[in-house]
Amino acid sequence: MRPIAVVEGQGFKNLLKVLEPGYTVPARHTITNALTAKYEGLKDKVSALIQQSEALSLTTDMWTSLRMESYMTVTAHFIDGDWKAQSLVLETKQMEEAHTGINIAARLSEVADTFGIQGKIVSVVCDNAANMTLCVETLKESHKWAEMQGVRCAGHTLQLCINAALKQDPICRAVAASRHLVGHFKKGHKAKTGLKQKQEQQNVPQHELIQDVSTRWNSTFSMLERLLEQRWPITAVLSDPNFTKKSDSSTLDLTTAHWNAIEDIKNVLKPMTTLTELLSEEDNASLSATVPMLANLKKRHLAIADDDSPITKKMKSKLVEEIDGRWEFKNRMMMTNSVYITAAVVDPRFKQLSFLDDAKRDEAYIVVAQLAERLNAVTGTGEPGSEEEQHVSKKQKNDKEKEIAMLLCEDEDDLISRESGGRSRVTEEMKNYLQDRTKIDSGPLGWWKKNQDRYPSLARVAKRLLCIPATSTPSERIFSKAGFIVNKARSCLLPKNVDMLVFLAHNTKKCGMDIDCTVSE
Repeated sequence: MRPIAVVEGQGFKNLLKVLEPGYTVPARHTITNALTAKYEGLKDKVSALIQQSEALSLTTDMWTSLRMESYMTVTAHFIDGDWKAQSLVLETKQMEEAHTGINIAARLSEVADTFGIQGKIVSVVCDNAANMTLCVETLKESHKWAEMQGVRCAGHTLQLCINAALKQDPICRAVAASRHLVGHFKKGHKAKTGLKQKQEQQNVPQHELIQDVSTRWNSTFSMLERLLEQRWPITAVLSDPNFTKKSDSSTLDLTTAHWNAIEDIKNVLKPMTTLTELLSEEDNASLSATVPMLANLKKRHLAIADDDSPITKKMKSKLVEEIDGRWEFKNRMMMTNSVYITAAVVDPRFKQLSFLDDAKRDEAYIVVAQLAERLNAVTGTGEPGSEEEQHVSKKQKNDKEKEIAMLLCEDEDDLISRESGGRSRVTEEMKNYLQDRTKIDSGPLGWWKKNQDRYPSLARVAKRLLCIPATSTPSERIFSKAGFIVNKARSCLLPKNVDMLVFLAHNTKKCGMDIDCTVSE
């Protein structure tokens, strides 16, 4: 993407005279005005779309431009009327103030006010940083955000788990030795040349080695996997005096123990790359699959086998310990009230909650049923009159019934059953849903599109919970798009123009609009 100022360059004008002699190149301000008009029109459409949604989840993260300016991107996620997951950028604004939890919370509140969505927001997904945790706690103190839940990015949490496993000795020494070896081949021209020659001689794929980034565990996995692929060409280069000094060879060459450790580490981490990819999906429910997938990972992959090597056992044990601690698998209250569990209940793939015992499973079903009852009460269920009249009538009725229940020592759960003719409609709906064996051939959202009329109360809960992404990856993906916009040739873009261009770049196709900047003087 080139700067708008390119239209004022004489070379560009001369080029267009050759390509299209009759075309008049628009002025710089004309293009800017056209883009601004497109932005305003698209913003109205985005606002209309999210107003039509029943529930929204926000993700947010920070990034830094080439001019070292900090920006905060906010994305909104919801399930539309056709049961398709939607993800739209709301704002990418410069964050000049300190990145404290209170300031971030204030910025999110401003975004919510701008789009009028406070009552729709069910969660904010962010990383595990202390300022983000404080941000969520600050927001929840406001009555406008009382129903909102903070969800810690599963990708960042998994990163912390794996980092802990990789820091153990001798695992960390094997990774450090690998990193040192790759660095030698990355920096040395002679080593690179030798590697290509040995790859050709040994008929090994001519792939370059991969240098990992400490903040991305999957890059460490890729580094180790590539090293194993190139093990024998690397060994040949290190033993060849034409490409490697003898003094360097002794410090670079990995021992058999190192290679065995690399193999063990790779094998343990391999399924976790697939897990990370699934958790980062935007087009399907990911939060609901998080705990079931982690439970399967623990049961089927991280279970220690008799023939496991000491390093494999050490990695598996640490990973299980970290997963249990960070997702609080041992906490009974968390495992029944967690948004991960309630989302799994309304995901038809995992509704049986086979990873929980009977008592926890029943408690989770009760939590979802109570949420469905509460949503029914808030929205009103087919009673005539205005919503305000329904609310007043319902409140009066509830207050009266509660007084009677108090005097007669009647349980409120029994009250709900009596009002619905002996059995709560939601309870009956939940029972039928759990017994339903309808084939799931198009994912959870496709299943709910076909079955929402059969389970209307639970469908409302599903739209509320399945819109929550498991990770803050959607916001992070915007950083890559922003990198193409705020490049070296356009590094002087004003923050307001960065916001406008990122908004247009991400939302235009998603909202079914085309950017047509063909203008005439």
